[in-house]
Amino acid sequence: MHDKDSWPELSRAGQTIVKLRDGNAMDIPLIIIHGGGGAIHAFGPLQRKFRSALWALQVTPDTPLTTVEDQANFYYDKIKSERRSGPYRLAAFSASSIIGFALTRIFERNGDTVVQFALIDHFPTTFLAPVLGVDVTQTPLQYPRARKEFIDASFDNLVVMTRRDGGGNVPRRHRLADGLSDARKGLPTAPFIQSHKDILDRFLNQVFDFMLVICGISEGSASSDIACEPGHKVIKALEDWLKAVDAPVSIYLGSYGMIGSIPVKHRKDWYDLGIHRCFPSAKVIYLQAGHYDILDNDVLINSLQDGFIPSSRL
Repeated sequence: MHDKDSWPELSRAGQTIVKLRDGNAMDIPLIIIHGGGGAIHAFGPLQRKFRSALWALQVTPDTPLTTVEDQANFYYDKIKSERRSGPYRLAAFSASSIIGFALTRIFERNGDTVVQFALIDHFPTTFLAPVLGVDVTQTPLQYPRARKEFIDASFDNLVVMTRRDGGGNVPRRHRLADGLSDARKGLPTAPFIQSHKDILDRFLNQVFDFMLVICGISEGSASSDIACEPGHKVIKALEDWLKAVDAPVSIYLGSYGMIGSIPVKHRKDWYDLGIHRCFPSAKVIYLQAGHYDILDNDVLINSLQDGFIPSSRL
């Protein structure tokens, strides 16, 4: 988990849960889900600064990258094998926010209580937002080009956010951004970056498939006369699915992370990534931070633990 100049060793089968901090015996561990690329190496600052139990979920060779629900069910089983009974605390970093919602829904369907559900610099409705995902007001999900537009926009935004992380002055982030760009072009790159790109590509395809299912849409052929749902109905279908969770939802947004990518003309609708349309009372904390260095922010780290450990341990 150290922030080395060399790329870290890839995760191994059977190591889905990584216990970053043991905490005290009475701690309810915060279980944080990897980003869209499946790795947890960005969680180094959390490991160093947390003063309570912290577990991370990472993609390994045995993780089923088939559907969002398959992946969430796999994580549910892994968590249950380590902690049989709740309550549970969950967090999701970046695009894994949708996995976090699916996982929370599984816990709640099975009678478990999720007492904390924190989202870090992402909310799933951005998958359907201008620039951040596929703008369904312009390109309906049924359209053959919608999948490519979604994946291209997601990759492009990740590369841009990675470059500007840390004020744009972090060489390691620039190398990651350059490597992801090279991998997308089919050029050789470091094994870690190639794996990151491949997992992210599979994950984004899973997400697109999942949105089709949630919205009750069949992906179209090349025909130009496909009957399409209006964009606002598609967004509402996703929002209704998200609203099914009972857990208290909070979100932490970096000023030059996801919201830093929103064009001025769309900020009125997407200033909070759409969370208040689903959860009007959600706690939203804006931080002067980027998509990755938000994980080193003391306000984030203390807030994630506040109420779950004595203030003397913060």
